[in-house]
Amino acid sequence: MDAGFRLDRQPVVLRVYFSRKASPGRNCSKHLHRSNQTQAEEKNMNNRLNIILWSILLLAILFGTVLELRAPLNSSHRLEQLPQKGALFASTPLPLSPQEETFYGKAEVLKRIYRLGNTAFILIAIDGSTNRHAVHDPLYCLTGSGWTITNKQTLSIDGGSGALLNLSKGEQQRQAVFWFSNGTSRHASTTRYWIQATVRRLTFGNSGDEPIMVILQSIPNVEPDWERLLDNSIFLYDI
Repeated sequence: MDAGFRLDRQPVVLRVYFSRKASPGRNCSKHLHRSNQTQAEEKNMNNRLNIILWSILLLAILFGTVLELRAPLNSSHRLEQLPQKGALFASTPLPLSPQEETFYGKAEVLKRIYRLGNTAFILIAIDGSTNRHAVHDPLYCLTGSGWTITNKQTLSIDGGSGALLNLSKGEQQRQAVFWFSNGTSRHASTTRYWIQATVRRLTFGNSGDEPIMVILQSIPNVEPDWERLLDNSIFLYDI
């Protein structure tokens, strides 16, 4: 060993510096905690939303039950007041077919054939107060019965307007006029009828009379002059 070499036996100090940066394990723990907290909040929110929706559903069912149990405010008195004969016209009651009786159910239905001079037509008036499903869009009913609607036009009547339909089925040709009437105003919109009927039920009849659907049908081999016929049939506006 070199005599000039001197080995100092000084203690060796190891300095270990710890970084203040969090370990990956701690980050994962914090992230997991936040994720669990978010999931818990979403679950609570969903629970509150479900409670609100179920409450609305139960209220709707309860309200609907009250409407069904409440005695219906029908407009059958307006059908009964429709005259059967007069100075210029006469009518004959017509029975409902078994299919019509099944379809209309408890609804009040009036079916007659009216004659005015050389002109005749079939009248069907439906009060859906006791069976709202009995009043339907005549276009769907006619097409479902095999008729083809070849033309549709608006017809001016007292208090509003109706719809005039030209129909064909094979060699058969017919015409029909329909409208909805609450006794004062008349229209041919099924959507408007549904709104009127719904509002009337929600207000327990305080919004006005139930709209009645009026349908006039031509008979075979007779094509009425509807404008003139309706001018001479003011009794129809009693409903």
